[in-house]
Amino acid sequence: MKLAGKNIARSEIMLHAIFWLSWVVSFTLIQSLGFGVDEYFIWFMYYIVTLPVFMVHTYLIAYLLIPQTFFRGSYFLFVFALFVFLIVFSIIELVISNELIFKPFDSSKVFAPNYLNIKNIIISGIGNHYIILVFLAIKAGRSWYTSKTKQEDLMQSNMETELEIYRYQLQPILILSLMEELEEISQAKEAHTPNMIIKISNFLNRFLYEGDDELIPLQLEIKIIEEFLEIHKLGLGDRLISNFFVSGHLKSYLVPPFLLLPFLNDAIKLGYSCNESFESTVLIKGEKKYLLFSFSFWSEKQFGLTGNKNAEITRKRLNYSFPGKFRIIENIDDNFREFSIELFH
Repeated sequence: MKLAGKNIARSEIMLHAIFWLSWVVSFTLIQSLGFGVDEYFIWFMYYIVTLPVFMVHTYLIAYLLIPQTFFRGSYFLFVFALFVFLIVFSIIELVISNELIFKPFDSSKVFAPNYLNIKNIIISGIGNHYIILVFLAIKAGRSWYTSKTKQEDLMQSNMETELEIYRYQLQPILILSLMEELEEISQAKEAHTPNMIIKISNFLNRFLYEGDDELIPLQLEIKIIEEFLEIHKLGLGDRLISNFFVSGHLKSYLVPPFLLLPFLNDAIKLGYSCNESFESTVLIKGEKKYLLFSFSFWSEKQFGLTGNKNAEITRKRLNYSFPGKFRIIENIDDNFREFSIELFH
């Protein structure tokens, strides 16, 4: 933490040093353009010698006056102090430039004997404020950019936390569903129980350990879906017709784990809660720059599957991993549901 603070402090010092060096060099060139070498020397000396005056004036306004008065609503005090600073630093700048620069090095630029009058002081002071305005503009722009970056970082962090929580919530939800269904099968079809336990054990091994990364190989995702469907095919028997189609180029794809499982789980749970027959179809198709995940579930009779609780979080997961490169298509009817994900590369 201390090292980070030192790095930040050093970067701030470097930025300020670059700003003031740029100011000295650029205005030396502007003031001397078209003249001889002596003119460059005079103006370089002027900006170097008066640099502390401009720096103190600028920092007092930027880091003391504005925060302590303007930002606190003390506008009269701000204007009064700003005027006092203008007078004081204008006098200092005029005296230093005349006595230390122009008199020793260029008598043609020496001011008239009565140069410290109110008119010259105010005009010089107002003219010198350009550097303060430039500094404040850069400071305001940098503060806005830093604030915006921090806000984006916070939103990104919140999104990552939300997705992580969802993944950890998804695991116990699916495991609980499998245990409930195993209990039903053990009571209704006792002979299928050992095989059901083996399939659930194999599935949980992949589900809990192999699919623990932010992105997993598409082939692993396909294997997890296959094992999940096999479990429910065994549990529901003839009441579930399960179609699974996979085609195309799949080896190069990485996807967020368990994209379709929440939708499959919600739909198939209906098969355990009623005596109707259902048909599910999972289609996964990969092309060079296109990947399709599609799941449909239907029955001859109405089953009232209308929930949309997983669609929004799935959209967030895809937007996090594939921003602007995906599309979700969802169709819901009384006896039909289709959920498709298209990824573009």
